[in-house]
Amino acid sequence: MSGPTTPIPMSRWQAASLLQKAIRRGDVARTKIAVSSLLTSDPPRLWRRLAVIAFEDVGLANLSLVGQVMVAARGKTFRRSLGGETRVALGLAADLASSPKNRAADDLFCILTEHPSTHRLAKKLNRMSERQMLNVVTGCPDLITQSYAVQQIAIDCNQPLPAAATRLLDASGVCPSVVWLTKGGSARTQTMLPLLVGLLTQHNQRRQPNPDDKFPEEVEIAGLPSWALDMFVRQGKAAIRRLMAGDSDVARYVRDAFPYAGRTRLLGEAVFRVESGLLRNRLDGPMGQSLRSQMERECLGIDAGQADTLLKLMRDAIPELNACRIAIMEGQRHD
Repeated sequence: MSGPTTPIPMSRWQAASLLQKAIRRGDVARTKIAVSSLLTSDPPRLWRRLAVIAFEDVGLANLSLVGQVMVAARGKTFRRSLGGETRVALGLAADLASSPKNRAADDLFCILTEHPSTHRLAKKLNRMSERQMLNVVTGCPDLITQSYAVQQIAIDCNQPLPAAATRLLDASGVCPSVVWLTKGGSARTQTMLPLLVGLLTQHNQRRQPNPDDKFPEEVEIAGLPSWALDMFVRQGKAAIRRLMAGDSDVARYVRDAFPYAGRTRLLGEAVFRVESGLLRNRLDGPMGQSLRSQMERECLGIDAGQADTLLKLMRDAIPELNACRIAIMEGQRHD
C-alpha cells in the first residue's frame, strides 16, 4: 500500500467534509488526502467520521466492510496490532470509497424527522405505552411506522443506546451478526443510523446496481474540490448565503416563494440533494429507492412540486455557487 498523500492546508472541518464526499464519489485519491489531513490534525475525529460514514453511506451495500470499520474503531492498541494507525485508516477509507454505497438508513432517518406524515404518525404512537409500541415494532409490516416506534423506544427508555438497539433488533427478529454490528455501531456513533441499518436488513432485500448519480460541474478551490464546501463547512455556508443574496434564478425563486426565515437552510438542503449527497456505485433495491425519492422531494418542508422546481434550479446554479465559493475562499486567504 502506498503511503499517505501529503495533506494540503485545510481545517479539520474541511477535511472531514472532503473525506465523506470523496468516499461517496468513489474518489480514492482525495479520500487519502482527507485521511492524511485528519491523522495530522484530529485523529479521534477521523475515526468517529469513518464509523458514521460506514453506516450512513455504505450500510446495506457492504455490511462486512462496515463490520471491519467497527472492529478497527476499537482503539489505537488494536489498530497497532493490525499494522498501525496510518496503514489501517488509509486502507479502510480507500475500501469505503471503492465499495458499493447505500444511503437508505440516512434517507429513512430524514423521513422520520422531517416528513409531514411522520408528524401525524407521532401523534398516534406517542399516546401508546412502551409495551404497545413494542408490539408495533414486532408486528407492523410498514417500515416507517415500525422505525418510528423503534426510534421512540430507543430515545425514551432508560437504557444506553447500544443496549436498547440490541433489545429492539432481537425483538424484531434481526439476525445475531447484524445485532452485534448494530450494537457496536450505536456505541461508536451515538446515532440512530446503525439501528436503522439493522431494521432495513429485513425490508430492503432486493438490491441491484443503480446508475451513478449525475454529478454537477466541479472546480478546484484552494486545493479543495468545490463539492467539499457545502453547508456543513463554514465557508460553504457563507457561499450559500452569498448565492441567496445574488441574482441567480434559484435565488430569485426562493426569495419570491418562501419566507425569509429558513431560506439559507433550504438552499443548503437543496445543495445536499443535487451535489454533496450524491453517490457513485450505488447499490439499492425498491425500498431504498422509494426512501430516497421521499427524502429528496417530500422532506424539504415545501410541497413536492416546489421541491422539483427548487432542485432543478439549484442544479443549474452550481456554477454560480462555485463562483461564490471561490470569492469566499479568496477573501479568506487575503484577510
